[in-house]
Amino acid sequence: MPWRCSFTTPRASARGSPAEPALSTLRYLGSHWDTLRPQLLTHLQIVAVAMAAASVAGLVTGVLAARRPRLEAAALAVTGVILTIPSFALFGMLTILLGIGNPAVELGLALYALLPIVRNTRTGLGAVDPAVVEAARGMGMSPAQVLLRVELPLALPVIVAGLRQATVMVVAIATVGATVGANDLGQPLLEGIRGNDRDAIFAGALLVGALGVSADALLAALERGLSRGRTA
Repeated sequence: MPWRCSFTTPRASARGSPAEPALSTLRYLGSHWDTLRPQLLTHLQIVAVAMAAASVAGLVTGVLAARRPRLEAAALAVTGVILTIPSFALFGMLTILLGIGNPAVELGLALYALLPIVRNTRTGLGAVDPAVVEAARGMGMSPAQVLLRVELPLALPVIVAGLRQATVMVVAIATVGATVGANDLGQPLLEGIRGNDRDAIFAGALLVGALGVSADALLAALERGLSRGRTA
């Protein structure tokens, strides 16, 4: 049987082009933007509320842990255990207490964010030179003044690194909130999985990824600026 060589036509090649899924996702973003935009804003709101609550609670707990070694072990153990709880289970339990919607998701995300904030706050305060602290006390500063004017400013780059890690994690985990009624960027992912819609999944993942990268870049710039200020 004679050997034959077959060639793929340009049209068939274009149909299987790797760029086609990207173009299809971009078209989906454009045609569904009116729906995706409020979901993006809700996602931002949920992350902002969760990180604000986690930052306050984590900083206070980290400062107390730096002052009391026994509390440090307990705080790190509890926040570490919380981080191991599956998000479906944690959000499900919180909806029983708070009902379906954003509050349960925000509280769950705040709990997840505690470990890196507490750990980095404790680490940053522990790295402050004791001689600097003693000098501040010798100048007549009260313990609160030493903490607010000396220790926390010096520990701030390390604390921001913990906030950076927690924020990126929270941006990603927040998508699970769609399963308990949050109208965030988890909705297109959930709808895409249910309807076997590749474009919906890619669009939701793209927006979540862009949000996470943007938040990380902003906090990284803040971290670099604080580090430069500390060494100046």
